[in-house]
Amino acid sequence: MLKKYFKYFNSVSTKVIFIIFVLVLPLNIIALAEVSTTIHSTIDRVRTAEQNLVDVYTRTIEMRMDNTVSLLNYFRTEDEDCIMMILQSKIEYPYESAKMKFYNSLQNMAEMTDGADGYFYYMHGVDDILVYSNQYIGKENVQILKSFVSKESEDRNILGWHIYERNDIQYMLMTIELKNVSYGAWIILDPIREEVLKGIEYQDVIVTFGEAAGDESLSSRLYASSNAKNIHLTINISRSEILRELTIYQWLLIVIGIVYILLIPVLYLLMHSLLIKPLSRINYAHRQMQTGNQDYRLTDTANSQEYIEAFQSFNIMADNLNSLRIEAYEKEIARHKMELQNLQMQIKPHFLSNTFNLLYTLAQRNENESIQEIVIYLSEYFRYIFRSEKELELFAKELELIKGYSQMASIRYLNMIKVTYDFEPEIEFVRTPPLLIHNFVENAVKHGVRKGVVLHIVLQGIYEDKTVRFIITDDGKGMDKDVLERNQKMFCGEVESDVNQSHLGLYNSMKRLKYFYGEEAKIEVDSEPGEMTCFIIQFPYDMEEDDESFNGE
Repeated sequence: MLKKYFKYFNSVSTKVIFIIFVLVLPLNIIALAEVSTTIHSTIDRVRTAEQNLVDVYTRTIEMRMDNTVSLLNYFRTEDEDCIMMILQSKIEYPYESAKMKFYNSLQNMAEMTDGADGYFYYMHGVDDILVYSNQYIGKENVQILKSFVSKESEDRNILGWHIYERNDIQYMLMTIELKNVSYGAWIILDPIREEVLKGIEYQDVIVTFGEAAGDESLSSRLYASSNAKNIHLTINISRSEILRELTIYQWLLIVIGIVYILLIPVLYLLMHSLLIKPLSRINYAHRQMQTGNQDYRLTDTANSQEYIEAFQSFNIMADNLNSLRIEAYEKEIARHKMELQNLQMQIKPHFLSNTFNLLYTLAQRNENESIQEIVIYLSEYFRYIFRSEKELELFAKELELIKGYSQMASIRYLNMIKVTYDFEPEIEFVRTPPLLIHNFVENAVKHGVRKGVVLHIVLQGIYEDKTVRFIITDDGKGMDKDVLERNQKMFCGEVESDVNQSHLGLYNSMKRLKYFYGEEAKIEVDSEPGEMTCFIIQFPYDMEEDDESFNGE
């Protein structure tokens, strides 16, 4: 009996009724508390949002100030034209030449740097001023600026950043004075003010810049302020405007509470029809499937889009059970086919034919040591292919095979191949598909050798942030533009390789990477005809996984 009552209480219908009563009874108290909480949370939300906005623009202003100072310091200490212009005691050709060259350098650097809106240099010894601005400022303003910085420093406080206003436009001006030059920069504050205002959704807003913090004494306004190097940005918003939108909300809470009490029965019936009944139908269908009724389908019409999709999903799931099993079998077959194709690609008749021809030639020359090296390499090559039953092998094993191939290729091409290795220590413990990197080295030799020119191949291995990168670079023939473009599209999945095409090995390498390491694995290629070819093979790898010793059999 107790179990029966517990099962009834645990049903969705009972829980829905219980939740409705729990929500309705204290609704009036909750409504009043909600209004008060909403007011405070709204104020806090607005204050936080505006403070974040102020902080963002303050950091932007501070960054521009720092970039400006860094740029000025760079020119004063590093730019030869700036230094010569400052050191000149009279106007003459070296001075004018240095000034012109420096102006071009200043213009280029200023356009690339998010710093000041304008820069100036006033040379006291020659009573000359150089001004650059990203906006037209006119000769009159240049003369005013010259008059301002040419005064004695004790007449006013001009050192560092200060705020000035002219023609209803507010500026931040910084002046640095040396023995024979005064220089600095300015930032126009009005565009920044307009950007701040655009980020605020209220109308009664005041945005100010000053060298002192804003006045927070008025309780009728909400303040947000921050400073960058004693330049304060302050936003204050009318509290009444913020709270004006809450008045309707308060009344709505009361009305909704009364209506909610009156509509409890209707609400329950509605929830039962919309939620509980369709859910019961889905549960019944799943029980039918569990009991072995694989032909059961949901034929009822659902009353909402979500349950329509749920009904359809159940029916599709039931229809596709056999298809999913077949698909799993097909994937397994495809995997074995790919492994077989990879194995067939590894044993290359053309490669073996060339190798045996090379052995025959060396035998005629009685070059027994070279013959022995090639035979050892072939032995290791076939041993590496057939001895391992694993899908992935430690790269250290393949590296030995690559070195053997490089030595054999050097014999074949009369020492016209030089291979350089640059690996981080972790690379030896990375597991890769067998002969993956070997194929790229072989490809570099096959397509890069030129008569009478030494082919240099650089093989690099980098492990960083759980990512492995192999970089194979050679200075051989390179690729034609069409071949390069097709290979790049092939690696991006835009085109597929045909089994009869010469770049099947590259295509299979991409497929193997995707199979073992997922979509994050990728191959990139770049080439210049007659100059170089570079392949970058990248895939995710976690070095924290246990690896057996690469010396183990």
